[in-house]
Amino acid sequence: MLFRKMLRDMRLNKTQFISIFLMAFLGVFIYAGVGGEWFGLQQTVNQYYEDTNLADIFLFGKDFSVENVTAVQLVEGVTGVQRRLTLESVGNFENNPDIILYFIEKNEISKCMIMEGEAFSNEKDGIWLDHLFADAKGLSVGDTISLTAYGMQIEKIILGTVLNPEYVYSPGGNDLIPNHDNFGFAYLPLSSFPSSMDLFYTDLLVTTDRKPDSALEDAIDQVLSGNYSVYLTRDNLESYAIFHSEIKQHKAMGAIFPVVFLAIAMLTILTTMTRMVTNQRTQIGTLMALGFQKKKILFHYLSYGFWLSLAGSLFGAVIGPLTLPNLFYSSMQTTYTLPEWKPAVSPSFFLMAFLSIAACTLVTYLSCKNILKDTPSQSLRPKSPKAAKHSAFEKTSLWIKLGFSIQWNLRDIFRSKIRSLMAIIGVLGCTALLVCAFGMQDSLDDVMTWQYTEINQFQTKVSLAEDVTSSQIEHIINDFHGEAFLEGAIEMKANGIKKTGELIVTDHVSLIHYTSPNRNFLTLPQDSISISYKMAKLLGVHKGDKISWHMYGDAKWVDSTIGEIYRSPVSQGISLSRELFESYGFIFHPTSIVTNQIVNLLPEGAISQWSTKDLSESYETMTEAMNVMVYVLILAAAILAMVVLYNLGILSFTERVREMATLKVLGLQSKKIRYLLLIQTIWLTFIGIILGIPCGKFLIDFMLAFMGDSFDMMCIINTSTILFSTAITFLLSITVNFMFSGKIKRIDMVSSLKGVE
Repeated sequence: MLFRKMLRDMRLNKTQFISIFLMAFLGVFIYAGVGGEWFGLQQTVNQYYEDTNLADIFLFGKDFSVENVTAVQLVEGVTGVQRRLTLESVGNFENNPDIILYFIEKNEISKCMIMEGEAFSNEKDGIWLDHLFADAKGLSVGDTISLTAYGMQIEKIILGTVLNPEYVYSPGGNDLIPNHDNFGFAYLPLSSFPSSMDLFYTDLLVTTDRKPDSALEDAIDQVLSGNYSVYLTRDNLESYAIFHSEIKQHKAMGAIFPVVFLAIAMLTILTTMTRMVTNQRTQIGTLMALGFQKKKILFHYLSYGFWLSLAGSLFGAVIGPLTLPNLFYSSMQTTYTLPEWKPAVSPSFFLMAFLSIAACTLVTYLSCKNILKDTPSQSLRPKSPKAAKHSAFEKTSLWIKLGFSIQWNLRDIFRSKIRSLMAIIGVLGCTALLVCAFGMQDSLDDVMTWQYTEINQFQTKVSLAEDVTSSQIEHIINDFHGEAFLEGAIEMKANGIKKTGELIVTDHVSLIHYTSPNRNFLTLPQDSISISYKMAKLLGVHKGDKISWHMYGDAKWVDSTIGEIYRSPVSQGISLSRELFESYGFIFHPTSIVTNQIVNLLPEGAISQWSTKDLSESYETMTEAMNVMVYVLILAAAILAMVVLYNLGILSFTERVREMATLKVLGLQSKKIRYLLLIQTIWLTFIGIILGIPCGKFLIDFMLAFMGDSFDMMCIINTSTILFSTAITFLLSITVNFMFSGKIKRIDMVSSLKGVE
């Protein structure tokens, strides 16, 4: 009987109960959906690293001997050491793509994963080519590929196509996202190494069963006597660091938004069940008079919150991982390379569902427990309305000067604090999500303007070959009115912290500008180095402090004083003048030339050219996954506003039906009463918007904190974003108000005005 009563009550109050179901569903749906996406990525990449035995430590130098391998192998905690030779080559194709060649002794550490063809073997003379590069070039197993490395022509038969665990994120040259037509890698056995060259080993790959901390680095440094130029752990490997920053960012986004929906679900249950048990006092009294125990009646009302939250949470936990991840994966596949893309289910999804059910059931209990304290005879009588109390404000002279509509709405807000608070929170959540969504888009668009309009004021960037001659550089500069500079990878350390970054050495370059942390243009000093704002924060240094740094491939460390701090959105490191660079004993050998002219034909000595349009399009592709999250947030905000505000409107109408009937008896027309309700809606919406805007900014700052070491986006919220978010929220709020205020014309005056007997 009680079960049938529950179904009847839900049918009669379907709007409120549907909203409870939707809030519980959306909270768990977003948590499990986004969680299924990042947890699937985490599971897949961890398995990928395990299957390929990705190195824990990477050592780069000029030549590692067998004795070096033996010495490192004896260090406590080291479980494996493998040598390899890394060479840069150019594929003999029309666009001269860069191809990194790995000549390996054994395929045991950072192993290649075979996608097509035969297993890797040191006994065969051939090449195992990057699978995605092969697809981009239309190459298959059995084809022959021609390469040029250090002036030598290399032709090899493709014996297989592979993936490399070090290239989950693998942009080459000037790309922000991988362009597999321009960049690739290949594995080769030692038997394929050109006999005309002396074999040497540039890399040591190390695996360990201990944490690769400073103590382990010191131990390895000691046994190698400093005979290496770069020491990297996984965390400092660009591919590993950027991909795991992506996972952390998605994890953070998936964790914070469900809180909003769960809070709304709890408030909805509280107001709905409180009103229901108040309206059903007589029914509760009848049940007690018929012999139903109070415990059974309590469980009956608890079931309203339990079953709805159970259904919503379970649906969300199941449907979320099956739908949302696929929205992200299609865009992420353009940026990252994994052997497979599939969501995964984490136990935390069901823990979240359990917490949602428990929270909703607890709130249901709190809203129902007081009614059962009465005796059957007391419950059979309708509860007398609370005596109206005048607040101190109502006794002031200012109150008397206020109009009737303002007085009526203020009294209603003060007497229905929970309902008013719920309306404010609902609007706050809607506004915060909208500001966050549009603000993230503003921030992403700002990077485009900042990097490719304010900082890079050139039209074309020409990348130079390693063997480019001075005369070729001069010809390119003269022919295109270009400006040369040097880019390279460096390692920096200060305050016991070590980071990798980018070195830029300029030779009176006027087409690349620099901005201060506050985005004002500045001129960098010529007699000291300048460091990017985010790198300075990561190293804990300030202007006037000293840092140590060295270039990849050069073991010499340089101590420099920071003369200025500049801010860059997409690359972090240091910048200095050619004169200062050469005073440290380095040779200035340009790697790129920038010009304001369009370069149609690649000049001699250059390997590639990129227009500003190409670079900006590369960035846009990289941010597609973030755009998907923006769309999800906008949809979630609209659903939140519609569901919450409509539910509150119905609840408000039901609670005030007696008052509105009284107003109609006193002569107020339905149009005037609808105006009264609209005024209150506008007030509460305005308060919610004012509070929601800073909350939206907080959400953006929270997500930007997980962008990784390479990116330094600023939180940008345009005025149009605030106006647009405000307009959408007001539009939704007013629309919902008109949807339920039309019921005023259909009020049953007799039943509404019956007094308490």
